[in-house]
Formats: sequence, C-alpha cells, structure tokens
Amino acid sequence: MTGKELIIYILQNNLEDEQIFKDGVFIGMISEKQAAVKFDVGLSTIRTWYVMRRLPGFCIGDSLYFLANVEDPRKELKNEDSNR
Repeated sequence: MTGKELIIYILQNNLEDEQIFKDGVFIGMISEKQAAVKFDVGLSTIRTWYVMRRLPGFCIGDSLYFLANVEDPRKELKNEDSNR
C-alpha cells in the first residue's frame, strides 16, 4: 500500500479522527518481539516469515509490526500437508 492509497482509505472511511496509538503502541498491533513470544519462535524466524510473506505485517524503520490476531503461518503449512 502506498502512502497515497493509505490517505485515500483514511478519508473514504472517515478515519481522520481515529486513535491509532495508545501508550506509544499501535492499537491492534504487536511488535516482532511479541509475535516471537506468541508463536514461541525466535526473532530471526519472525523476520524470515515476514520476508517470505508467510507473516503479513509492515515495517517502520527497523521494527516489524503485525496484527494482534495474526495466525501462525505454520498452521497453513499443516493444512497443506493434510491435503496431500
């Protein structure tokens, strides 16, 4: 998503006054460290999944963020294996 697309989305959905930060944290998002704890893996695994597009998220500076309800990418692999 480009910045322009984000601005258009915000304006079309009347989100101009919505709070996106609370106590210095994105609302509804988790950091890469929190994702590593959630999935019981290391930071390198989280970063690898992100680069491989197995774990959708976004990067700001040197930090990665993910939706708090993001699902474990290994779940998708288990489903693929059971379909074989």
